[in-house]
Amino acid sequence: SINYELGIKSEWLENTLRVNATAFQSTFEDYQTQVQQASGAGSIVSNEGDVETSGIDLNIEAVPLPILTLSAGVLYLDKAETSAGPNKGQKLTFAPEFSGTVAATFMFPVADGGLFVRTDYSYMGEHITNTANPIEQTRKALNATVGWSNEDWRFSVWGKNLNDEAYSNLTASTFSFSGMNAEFLTTPRTYGASVRYSF
Repeated sequence: SINYELGIKSEWLENTLRVNATAFQSTFEDYQTQVQQASGAGSIVSNEGDVETSGIDLNIEAVPLPILTLSAGVLYLDKAETSAGPNKGQKLTFAPEFSGTVAATFMFPVADGGLFVRTDYSYMGEHITNTANPIEQTRKALNATVGWSNEDWRFSVWGKNLNDEAYSNLTASTFSFSGMNAEFLTTPRTYGASVRYSF
């Protein structure tokens, strides 16, 4: 692969604001990817030739209060496609033009550890999940966690996909022998609790 990057890393306001940005261009030769078979059943490893990606990656982190950390990231893809080979011009999977995340974390000292509250939201613009069935979709996900931790223990309760977004991790092409259309959906709104001990 051949990679070119031009970036900047900076800290402002007495190191309470961090801004990093990178412009990149990459070429991957003899790129291989897994693709669904024409029959719909199973997949094979396909030689795609060359792949090119280029874009801008921006990340920001701010600490406006000692107990609060804010972060945001935006990725812009100007190009993410096969540039040579039998499928020249084919878009790459899971490569939207725009994607991003925002997050906020509160941390309060409690006993010999810290009580934390975190929420994050992620977005993926229109993209495909399968080159054999290039249906475009977007994805939005809201997650949250509340817990307490110290050097040894971590207790938390959490919720994932709180907006209950219906999203296909893979949209399969039609199965030729049955006419079936299959979509492999992401996990719906989910709640849970976790306990971890480190030793």
